[in-house]
Amino acid sequence: MILTRTALKKLSRIHLLSRKYNASGKRDHRSVLLKLLRKHCQEILLLFKKNKPHAIVETGDLLVLCLELMVEEGVSPDAVVATCFERYDRKLTQLLSRKKP
Repeated sequence: MILTRTALKKLSRIHLLSRKYNASGKRDHRSVLLKLLRKHCQEILLLFKKNKPHAIVETGDLLVLCLELMVEEGVSPDAVVATCFERYDRKLTQLLSRKKP
């Protein structure tokens, strides 16, 4: 288990609240999440360019939005993160093995 039970419970609650707020009326929750992801990416880039410490907090917000999108799509965030850790480890190991000293 990558994410703790407590984290998964909090994520579930956040997702329910987010759906309640963002999917009201004719708004599609996935589209709202994707729009928020784009907005946060732009904000993070700007904050890092300005060397603002708040960039890290916004990066955390981006992480929550990514996890929420996984929940929205009906997949286990824990399983996705575990898969991605393995992929990144394998890819970086492969790239480093090809790198000339």
